[in-house]
Amino acid sequence: MAASKKKRVEEEMDDENIDVDEDELDEEGTNSEDDDEAMDQEVQLDFEARIPEDCDFHGIKTLLQQVFLKANVNLSQLTDTIISQNYIGSVMKQPYSPEDNDDDDDDDDDSVLALTSVINLTERKDLDCVKQIRGLLLDKCKACCPKELDKFTSALDNPDKHVGYLISERFLNLPPTLAVPMFEALVKEMTKACQKEMKYNFAYYVLICKTYEMKAAHNVRQMIFSNSEEELFCDASEVSFQFSVADQRDGVVEKWSAEEDMEPFRTVLLLPAYKLMPVIETIKQELAKT
Repeated sequence: MAASKKKRVEEEMDDENIDVDEDELDEEGTNSEDDDEAMDQEVQLDFEARIPEDCDFHGIKTLLQQVFLKANVNLSQLTDTIISQNYIGSVMKQPYSPEDNDDDDDDDDDSVLALTSVINLTERKDLDCVKQIRGLLLDKCKACCPKELDKFTSALDNPDKHVGYLISERFLNLPPTLAVPMFEALVKEMTKACQKEMKYNFAYYVLICKTYEMKAAHNVRQMIFSNSEEELFCDASEVSFQFSVADQRDGVVEKWSAEEDMEPFRTVLLLPAYKLMPVIETIKQELAKT
């Protein structure tokens, strides 16, 4: 099963090489004089996608921690749930090479570069991590955007119209071109799951986007999406609200080159399910222009 999944996603990526700034891949960074020269260098990297496996636990959890920071959400249980759905979702990794034989086995956990999946918040409402996510979102909606609370609550609490938590996470330096084939693969997987009478027929999707607010000209506040394509999801959403996480950003894995000049937020979107594919097509069109 893993082999067929890997092949399917790679075909959708058309075996593309992605240009990534080599300097951005250094998580720690250096202070040497060579850094200035390295900033203009690019390296071509190959990526492959496959189903999440047990060895991806720590890598997946790290990506989820970028979203939830210090929120009271059982990320271990959420990660286990994602891995247990071995028919839905993808992790993006660099392909294995013989040189990896000398590496420590634990390094494989940290090589999860991107993740796409969906969790049925309606069907799995009794899971602690799902209860915590629902509670967090409802509390933040009530505090930050009370006018949307009734609509948001009605969507989450309707037992007949399921809501999926749409997860699309990657490290900051990776381009949005990676998101498109992973989204397309996810849609196909959900379609096949529905054909087998599995509960992936959603009325809405919830997205939790990493965003940053900075001052623009004339003290106008500008919102920046860490995953730039998510701005198009925001435009198509029925409900959107945001809350600051500025008090949670220290001592966690999330990084941003100009973080001190920006206030980090989480922007929550309620997207009608029928708009998912049109948004993906719009993302493809926008990326084709660049």
